[in-house]
Amino acid sequence: MNGHPPMEGRRQGRSPHMPREGTRQSARQEATRSTLDVQVRHTERAVWVSLSGILDRDGVAALAARVAPGPLAHGAHIVLEGAGLTHMDYRATRSLIAWHRRLHRRGHALFLQGWSDYLKAILVMEDWDCDCSQAPVGLPTLRHLGSLAAVRMP
Repeated sequence: MNGHPPMEGRRQGRSPHMPREGTRQSARQEATRSTLDVQVRHTERAVWVSLSGILDRDGVAALAARVAPGPLAHGAHIVLEGAGLTHMDYRATRSLIAWHRRLHRRGHALFLQGWSDYLKAILVMEDWDCDCSQAPVGLPTLRHLGSLAAVRMP
């Protein structure tokens, strides 16, 4: 023994559970949890999606459903502007990467613009197959889509 009493409720050989549901959160944390604002603008060559707030797994699912490029021509470009994002839950990365793959299989492309280095690092760390890190980010995205004037935001 190390001189401390044994922990009650701890199962031998297993790590203790961290009951998130029982953890009290401030009203501010509750109000900001899972809050994502999405604004979609269509241009001739791309769909511009401005994101602000917190991107989580449910937010990615709602985003993919709202931005579905079904009626768009083959080879549509979806540009996710992340300058307004304050946080991305690491669990959202798997959904974001899966959406990127689905779009790619259908001939579309997903691009990131204005994402902070912090958010890009979260995405890159979870992108084991390097699917998203192969896509141009920032100004290379604009060059990939064409001239700056051709993809300028409305």
